[in-house]
Amino acid sequence: MAEKIYERLERISFSRPSGTKEERRAAEILIREIRGIGLEPEVEEFTYLRRYPKEAELRAILEDGSEEAFQVTGVIDAAETPEEGTETEFYYLKSFDEVSLTRVKGKLVLIHDRLSPQEYERLRKAGIAGYLTTSGTVRDTYENSDLETGRFRDNLHDLGAVPAFTIRMIDAVNLLRSRPKKVFFKLRFREEEIHSQNLVVTIEGKKYPDQILVAGAHYDSVPFSLGSWDNGAGAVRILELLEYYKNRIPDRTVKAILFGSEETGLRGSRAFLAAHADLGEQILAMLNVDVGGSILGKEIIFVTASDDTEVWIRQLLKEVGYEAVTTQKLMSSDSASFNDWGIPSISIGQGAPRGGGYMHTRYDNMDLIDEKVLKEEAEFLNTLADRLVNAKVFPIPRFLPEKLQKEVISYFGASQSRLVSHPAKPEEKPLPFHF
Repeated sequence: MAEKIYERLERISFSRPSGTKEERRAAEILIREIRGIGLEPEVEEFTYLRRYPKEAELRAILEDGSEEAFQVTGVIDAAETPEEGTETEFYYLKSFDEVSLTRVKGKLVLIHDRLSPQEYERLRKAGIAGYLTTSGTVRDTYENSDLETGRFRDNLHDLGAVPAFTIRMIDAVNLLRSRPKKVFFKLRFREEEIHSQNLVVTIEGKKYPDQILVAGAHYDSVPFSLGSWDNGAGAVRILELLEYYKNRIPDRTVKAILFGSEETGLRGSRAFLAAHADLGEQILAMLNVDVGGSILGKEIIFVTASDDTEVWIRQLLKEVGYEAVTTQKLMSSDSASFNDWGIPSISIGQGAPRGGGYMHTRYDNMDLIDEKVLKEEAEFLNTLADRLVNAKVFPIPRFLPEKLQKEVISYFGASQSRLVSHPAKPEEKPLPFHF
């Protein structure tokens, strides 16, 4: 298994962003792999509209009247500036303390990282004109780094969008050193129709064909990344799962899905659920695989399900001797789309040690991918799926605890989350015991 799964990963390790010919090429490679296993995938096309930056400009206006330009990218789906741009004061927000928030009104604000909804709400109430977030590290050079194009999260739109940009960390330092009197910024968008596709393979159960376990992974990458870790490693583990079930017909139906366009807002998984609303009640749970295969790091299992499910997973880890930690929370991946339909999920990921992570960078390639790690991860996925689809009674309640429902709604935003109008049903209490 180890050599085959490694070679499969090598074949799709090239940059394959949403809607590009490279994403389509990756899909065609995966289709050939599935057919080589002896199965036939359904190719489900979908489209979505995206507002993509066509102009993004930032200039520092210095005390002597001179100007210094900085390279920035606009944040996808943020707000536009007027056609002529905006000139305003600049502020470096080091923390979200009350004193600092009194100083941001009407200013372009530099922050350290992506914003939580709570932080963004505070900035909006404080009256910011826009914000800058950073990409990379202070040790980067222009030659060894790329400037990420971020996305304005759905859950922030409920609060109203502002112009937003990403700047290299090294340029953020230079911007601060210039001590600008003011800044000029401009952000304009074009609307694009993006075409992508999901690959769906159904292995019908022999006993309970109407009970479905979805197992999925996304196969697209961010621009400039080869996406070996995120998430080619997940895609090839789904191929291994298909190979496992080719000659082992499960009791319940396994629907394996390779999702397109996850990196631009879980587009593939959301499109699948919208197109298959009739399957909603038949899907008992979702297994999601996102990030893995690195020789560095620890295995993490995100349990977006009942308390008992996390206990069950921990016991399974002990029983089969698989090294991993569990956490009962939402994973920012395709599983979240299923959670928003009230479907519990178990997501398998991998965390990198400090200095060993390379997600969404040009360094996400095959350099740290290890055959043995891939093999062990694939074997555990097969074991986990097997315990679920062949259980006498399905061990995961089709239910999300209230705390997780709140997390899902916060993640998507109240105006976007399906759970707001379709809350998950309360868990059934066991019947009282009598002698």
